Amino acid sequence: MNRKQELNAFIKECITKALIELMENKPLEDITVTELVKKAGVGRVSFYRNFESKEDVLRKQLDSLLEEWGEDYNSRNDPAYFLESLLNHYYTNKDFFLLLYRRGLSTLMYESIRQVMKIDESENNIERYAKSTIAGLIFGAVDEWMRLGMKETPQEIIFLTSQLQNQRENIR
Repeated sequence: MNRKQELNAFIKECITKALIELMENKPLEDITVTELVKKAGVGRVSFYRNFESKEDVLRKQLDSLLEEWGEDYNSRNDPAYFLESLLNHYYTNKDFFLLLYRRGLSTLMYESIRQVMKIDESENNIERYAKSTIAGLIFGAVDEWMRLGMKETPQEIIFLTSQLQNQRENIR
């Protein structure tokens, strides 16, 4: 990475951190770009060179976290590790995810789950609906976990979901 790219990455990081800090005390819609760039210590031009909107800042942060998760998941080369790694990802970054939840922005997380599932790249409707169902189940469980404050560890959530599977099998 050259000096210019490093500076731009630093500016993006400053804007992202500033927005997250401001969101601790204010809803996203009440935060102005002027207030954001002042807190970040950058100019408005830097904001608009890197982001389309305040929501775009959050989406790009989600993308960055998603990329980190993907590296962890792919390093294991084990499809069975999917749920555990995803829950660990949310838990490791729970302050950020709980902030999004508290501010009514959990739909951004749902969009990121859909992105992970590569629903838009589906070959046919069967695959699309199957992936959408899984994405909805994951989001539903994560959404409830966040609603309850993410008090359980990922391992406890996996245990709880396995208990659901066992109950379903006993009903048959």
